[in-house]
Amino acid sequence: MKRRNFLSLATASALSAKAKPVQLSIGTYGMQSLSVDQALTIMREIGYDGAELCLMQGWPSEPAKLDAAARRRIREQPLPITSMLENFNLLKSDADHAQTLDRIRAAATLAHDLSPKQPPVLQSVLGGTPGEWELEKAKMASRLADWARVAQESNIKLAVKSHIGSASDTPEKLIWLLDQVHSPALSGIYDYSHFQLLGLDLEATLSTLLPRSSFITVKDGRLKDGKPQFLLPGYGTTDYRKYFNLLKAKHYNGCMLVEITRQLHTQAGYNAVEAARKSYQYLAPLLHTTGLR
Repeated sequence: MKRRNFLSLATASALSAKAKPVQLSIGTYGMQSLSVDQALTIMREIGYDGAELCLMQGWPSEPAKLDAAARRRIREQPLPITSMLENFNLLKSDADHAQTLDRIRAAATLAHDLSPKQPPVLQSVLGGTPGEWELEKAKMASRLADWARVAQESNIKLAVKSHIGSASDTPEKLIWLLDQVHSPALSGIYDYSHFQLLGLDLEATLSTLLPRSSFITVKDGRLKDGKPQFLLPGYGTTDYRKYFNLLKAKHYNGCMLVEITRQLHTQAGYNAVEAARKSYQYLAPLLHTTGLR
């Protein structure tokens, strides 16, 4: 081998070795039946790199249910809390909007209690229906600006995503909202499962939205009788090998969050631990073979 080629290969290997690996995390959204301590222990034992806490009402990780001792235990356990999940809606009443701002403040207090040096990102969907987009998009942008302002005042990051069946259901609509608000506290989330069910192209949507996204959410999906059906990763029609190779080509090294959809965790016989384990067993080997982890 010529010296020049050898040095090129050596340099490439060194850069690859230093590349930050993708962090695979999972949330307590699909673990409502477990305590926070139980859920985090299970995630660590399976092999996940991080966790998301669901802050929605009725979940054990709702801020009002986490006293100082619980927050200390979460802070001191070794699994990083990478994000927090809420379910807000930009098109609710003024009273609901004010309540949302209060919930962002409560989430921010929790975020700083759990990780003072690097508070986890707060994520939410945006609400509404596709038919409301043209009529309500200005109102959505105005209220999203309020969300972002409170997040910035509270020194946390807010990430939002497009969702099939919502007013913002495509990458382009989400980019429009981000551009209107133009806040350093606000970013998007890339979740291909929603775009896949709309028949949108993986590479095109990834190229559009990934540069504006804080992290990636993964789950699978298919249309059943014309209706969206969300599944565990690997149980639908997503070509994950192609997906991960595209991420590798784009030098993605952020967080990848497994979402166990409500459609699954409300089914009779659902097993939260098995769902988390199956998702990991499918995704982790692919992340390794594609060089992402």
